[in-house]
Amino acid sequence: MTPAATKSNALLDLSFVRRGGRTVIDRRLFAWPFVLTRGFYLDADRPDRLSLIVQTGSGALHGEDRLVQRLDLGADTAVSLTNQGATSVHRADTAARASEIVSLQVARGASLEYLPEPRILFPDAALSQQLDIDCAWDASALVVDAFTMHAPDGAPQIFRELESVVRVCRSGGDPVLIDRARLLRPAHKVFRGARAFASAYLMPTPEVDLGAVQQQLTAALSDTPDVYGAASVMPEQAGLVVRIAAPDLRPVRAAFARIKQVYRLTLPPDRAARPAMVITSVAPAAPETARARPSSAATASPW
Repeated sequence: MTPAATKSNALLDLSFVRRGGRTVIDRRLFAWPFVLTRGFYLDADRPDRLSLIVQTGSGALHGEDRLVQRLDLGADTAVSLTNQGATSVHRADTAARASEIVSLQVARGASLEYLPEPRILFPDAALSQQLDIDCAWDASALVVDAFTMHAPDGAPQIFRELESVVRVCRSGGDPVLIDRARLLRPAHKVFRGARAFASAYLMPTPEVDLGAVQQQLTAALSDTPDVYGAASVMPEQAGLVVRIAAPDLRPVRAAFARIKQVYRLTLPPDRAARPAMVITSVAPAAPETARARPSSAATASPW
């Protein structure tokens, strides 16, 4: 397990607060290769939501790159973040691999949409990813992740290694989900003809009926051409996970658009328009259909 992203080691370290009825950046620290330009307020459904596009000077990940990002959303903020385009992960020497660590902290009443573009894994690429999400129970988050394989000139080789660890917590408690996957020198037959794979993590507030959202997600995926996908409820009713496999990135992007539509339906009104809520526990009251916490939060990825 790689170390968590902290203020001391983050190459991109952003903090957000609510001021004057909208979300603004309170801390803006970044170093090469990250570049951050001004934000925008483009969301008609949530005018106070700050939209950001994070750029990198290289536009790619190389053999021994080490990228660390940390986003800290204060109470009642709303942020949508993406990057400038799909990121190429190039060949790495045998003893090297690129790594990326991302930490997302979402405080009470906040709303985060973390929507990075997919990774493009070239032949002999090696990448280690770690994503830590801590979303308050009285907050909402949508986080996506995707990759595809690309071989120039039809070369038979594919990437060498992909390791991914996703940890989900609610209100600073123990992880309710640890999603771990590692592919080392995979054979083509493992992917059964698919070349693009994706996950989406939806964490709404406790009053949302996760069963109903699961049905909506299933219907949305069924209506998206060339997508093989499924939605399931996280342990402790902490949210939902969506898995997607597709022949290329176009169906994945279409599926992400449908998932975002469903997620937006779960969002409460602007926090500023609601009376303050008193949170007396780090976990919501467990509904009758909730499952008991398993002895281990780890799950196996279908990749």
